[in-house]
Amino acid sequence: MKNFTAVFWVALIVVLGFLASSCEDKGSEKTTLSAKNQAADGQQTTAKDNSFSVGGVTGKARDSLNAPTAMVDRGKKYLLTQVDSRLAQLGFFKSKVRKMPGLSEAERKSLVSELDAEMAAFEAFKPEINKGVTQADIRNVSEQIKTEWIKSRLSVVRVEKQMLTARETQVIADAETVSVGLQKRIEALKASGKSTEAEEKLLSAYDEKIASAKKNVEFAKEQSDAALTAATAQEKEDLSQGHELWLKTARANTKEAYQMVGKEAHREFSQRFESGGR
Repeated sequence: MKNFTAVFWVALIVVLGFLASSCEDKGSEKTTLSAKNQAADGQQTTAKDNSFSVGGVTGKARDSLNAPTAMVDRGKKYLLTQVDSRLAQLGFFKSKVRKMPGLSEAERKSLVSELDAEMAAFEAFKPEINKGVTQADIRNVSEQIKTEWIKSRLSVVRVEKQMLTARETQVIADAETVSVGLQKRIEALKASGKSTEAEEKLLSAYDEKIASAKKNVEFAKEQSDAALTAATAQEKEDLSQGHELWLKTARANTKEAYQMVGKEAHREFSQRFESGGR
């Protein structure tokens, strides 16, 4: 019994340290995703910025547009670079979605399908770019790319939000394993005839925090889903902020739950150490 208790608390301290660190990391997850977007496309493109500009085709040397061949070649090179950049970004998200824990298979399939469609659309621009022979051809395809780029932003934003929600869902699932461990410890203490009042009180408080976190994530998902069909830009922004706020609240509840159990684990482990393991 003594060995069980000691091993349990040592393991719990290690696990809680890892989970608490993971929970804190999720607060900056959005920033991390955006940074990886930028690394993926090499053009400082983020999910919320439409960095593609038709001006990139004609703006820098507008006075030189009378040099048709040079400008067409330059325009083609620019557009192909931008298309490859977007494909790299979308490919990055697709890879993340495929490996992301916390997503249901239906959600995973839907997101991958959406990203595949966007990638196919951008791949289709390549032959259109290459067959362009006039400046008008380049301008026309650049406008089409811009339209698709803006459309793909919605897909990327939706993927980002679902990934953030899925990560928090996974953190909560991990936290629930701690609850199971606490319950097993209570059962072991009861079997040895010891009081479990303190442990049961701790378990109840812990489970309450985790249940609150789960509700927070559900509310966040509702906000994210509602944003997809919001009528106005302001409504979408409000719902997006609501999504972020609920996830932040979920992280806070989960972190507090970890801290409660971690504090008790450290307290009891210290007592056992000071008493020589008795």
